[in-house]
Amino acid sequence: MDDDKHFDLTMLAAGWRVLCRHVRYAGASPANLLGILRRGTRIVQSGELLGVLQRHRVAGRGLHRDYAAWLAAQAPRFAARRAQLTVQVAAQASPPRFSILLPVVEPAGAFVTQAIDSVRAQTYPHWELCIAASDSTSFPWRATATALAAGDARIRVANGPGRVRREGPGDVRDEGFAGRANSAMAIAGGEFVLILRPQDCLEPDALLEFAARAIAQPAADVMYCDHDRIGANGTLESPFFKPDFDSEWVNTTDCASRPLVLRRSRLQELQGWSADAEGLEDFELLQRLVEIVPRANVAHVARVLYHWRECAADGGGEARATERERTKLRIVDAALSRRSVGARAETGEHGLRIRYPLPEPLPSVTIVVPVRDRADLLRRCVDGLRNRTQYDNWQVVLVDNGTRDRDALAIIDGLRPDARFTVLRDDRPFNYAALCNAGVASARGEIVVLLNNDIEPVNADWLRELVSHALRPEIGMVGAMLYYPDMTIQHAGVVLWLNGVADRPYIGYPRGFPGIDNRLSSVHTVSAMITACAAMRTTVYREAGGMDESLAIACNDVDLCLRVAAMGLTNIVTPYAELIHRESASRGYRHHSPESLQMRADEARFRDKWWKSIPRDPTYNANLALRGTAFMLSPTPGRD
Repeated sequence: MDDDKHFDLTMLAAGWRVLCRHVRYAGASPANLLGILRRGTRIVQSGELLGVLQRHRVAGRGLHRDYAAWLAAQAPRFAARRAQLTVQVAAQASPPRFSILLPVVEPAGAFVTQAIDSVRAQTYPHWELCIAASDSTSFPWRATATALAAGDARIRVANGPGRVRREGPGDVRDEGFAGRANSAMAIAGGEFVLILRPQDCLEPDALLEFAARAIAQPAADVMYCDHDRIGANGTLESPFFKPDFDSEWVNTTDCASRPLVLRRSRLQELQGWSADAEGLEDFELLQRLVEIVPRANVAHVARVLYHWRECAADGGGEARATERERTKLRIVDAALSRRSVGARAETGEHGLRIRYPLPEPLPSVTIVVPVRDRADLLRRCVDGLRNRTQYDNWQVVLVDNGTRDRDALAIIDGLRPDARFTVLRDDRPFNYAALCNAGVASARGEIVVLLNNDIEPVNADWLRELVSHALRPEIGMVGAMLYYPDMTIQHAGVVLWLNGVADRPYIGYPRGFPGIDNRLSSVHTVSAMITACAAMRTTVYREAGGMDESLAIACNDVDLCLRVAAMGLTNIVTPYAELIHRESASRGYRHHSPESLQMRADEARFRDKWWKSIPRDPTYNANLALRGTAFMLSPTPGRD
C-alpha cells in the first residue's frame, strides 16, 4: 500500500471513530445531535477538518516509515549545525576529551572495522579509541587491534585478555562484554568515556554534539542521544527519539543508553560494568548511575548519533529472551534492595512492573467528584467506587454544582446514609478548578483523588496502584490510563504544545497498545495529565496552591501539574490503573456558548503563563511533530 493511500485510510478511520463516539455520547437527545451537527459544520467551514482527523489518526508503528527521506531532508540543517558547533568548540581553551571504549566480542567481530571507521570519521578531533579484544586463536582480533594501534597514536589496546579467575585454581573464563569494557576503561585517559559496541557505528557528528553539550552543561555526568537501527541492507531505520531523562521509566527500561557517555570519574566510582548482567550491562549500570548522579546532571542530545545493529548476541530465540527477562528482573530487584524502598519487581501484564508497598493501616483517601445532573453517569461512578474498588479506606466528597435532575438528586439523597459520602452543595457558575479546590478544602484523607463523574473502573485495584505511587516522596501527581467506552485510549498523559497548548497522544489507539518505543508498557514520566482520574498527596495539592481558579474550564489541570513539577516532584502515568472515561459526557455539546469562549480565554492565559519558561515538553522529543498525529517526524524540528 502506498503512503498516500495509507494516509487517506487512516484519516477516514479517524473520522469514523470520532463520529461514532460523539453520536454514542449524544444518545437520542435532539439537542445533543444538533450540537454535533453544528460543531461538524463549523470544523468543515473553518478548514479545521484535516487537523482534527490528523489528531485522531491511529498510525502506530508506521509513523516513521519515511525516516530515510526525513534524514535526507535534514542534511542542510545538520551541516549548518556542524559548522556552528565547530566554531563554538574551537573557542574553548580545554575542549573535552573522549575515550571511546570498544569491547570486541566474537559474534559482532565481522562489523568491528565499520565501528572503527565511524570513530576515525568523527568531525571532532579530541578522542582516543581504547580496544579490548580476545586473544583466542579462533578469533584473533587482538592482533588486528595491535596492528591498528601501531599505525594510529589515537588507538590504544588493552593488555588484558578480558578474562578473570573465578573460585578455584584453573577456573578461568572469558568475562565477555563487561570484562572487555572494563579492560578498555582501565587504559582510558579522557574526561568522558563512550561505550561503542563492535557491531554499531557512530554518526560523524556524535562527539562534536556531545562536546558541545558538555561545554554548555558543565555539570553533566551522563549524556545520551537518540539512536536508530542499521537494517539488513545497510539502511537506517526504526529511530528511537527519546525523551529527556525519565527517572521513572529508566527503573524498568533501558531508555537512556546506546550509547552512554559517562564522566570517567563517575564510571570509576561505580567500578565499571558488571559481569553478572550479561546482555544487559548498560541497563544494570544505569540502575547504579541514577543512585549517585542527580537528575539535573543527565543530559540528552535530541539527535540520532548512534546506529545500532542487531547481531547474534542480541537474539537467541525464546530461551534467550526468557533468560534476559530473568536477568532484568534480578537487576531491578537488586536496585530496589539498595534503595531500601520496600518495593519488589515482577513480570506484569504489560512487562516489568515495580510494586510499591502500601502501609497498614491503609492511608485514608479522599475522592473529590464534581457532579451536575446526569444520573446515568453518577450511578455508574458510585457503583464503580462501591463494588469495583478494592480499597477499604476511602471517602468521597461529592461537589454538587447545581443538580436539578430528579433522578440525580434521588441518587445523591440516597448516598447520605453512607458515611463514606459527603455532599457539598456549590451552585456557582461552572468552574472546574473552583469545584476541585472546594472539595479538597474539606478533604481529610492523606491522599486526594480528583475523579470525574463520567469515570468507572476497569480493574478493581486501580486505587491501590495510584495510592502506592502517590505516597512516594519524589512523586507529584499520578495519572491513570483512561479509555473510551469502546476500550480505545482516551488518555495516557498530555504533551505540552501539541496541537495548541496541550494535547493527548494515542487518542483512539486500542487498549494494550504498547506505545511508541513501548513507553505505555511501563510507569513513565509525563509533564502533565488530565485530572479526570489523578491522585496526589493532599499536602502537595495544597502546597502547590490548588488549581488556578482563573482557568475556569480549560488547562487548570495541566497548569497544576506544571506547578507540582516546579516543586521538584515527578508526575507519572501508570498503565496498571485503568478506567473508562466518557469524556465530557456530563457537559454536553455547547460549542458556541460563553463556556467555549471561556475555554479559549483559559488557553490563551495558560500560554502566556508557561510558554517562555517551558518552550518544549521535555517528555516529547524535539524531532517529533507538534501538529497533527503525535510522534510523527517534524519537517522543521524545534520550530513547529
